[in-house]
Amino acid sequence: MNITVQSKTLEVTDALRAFCEKQALKIGRFGKKISKINIHIENVERKKNDPNSASVLYSVDIPGQVLVVKRKAVNMYDAVVDATNGIMRQVRKTKEKRIDKKRN
Repeated sequence: MNITVQSKTLEVTDALRAFCEKQALKIGRFGKKISKINIHIENVERKKNDPNSASVLYSVDIPGQVLVVKRKAVNMYDAVVDATNGIMRQVRKTKEKRIDKKRN
């Protein structure tokens, strides 16, 4: 499983990279067929009425599919956790669909 953490608007620190990789490793327990995980981190300029300033985009490559989740939150770590939970939900759902098709 290849994990890539990248950003266009801010510098990815070692601590943030380690946190993202630790969160991304949680996805691996749903299947060994995940080939690549791309995490794109972005810091969005705040507007007066918008509390969300961090945006995270997960892209997970599964054979035959690419799953994408985008989440926004107040800080970067919350956005990474929310996006990880969302992508885990999608990976689990696709795995269960594949198992159910084999049984029928």
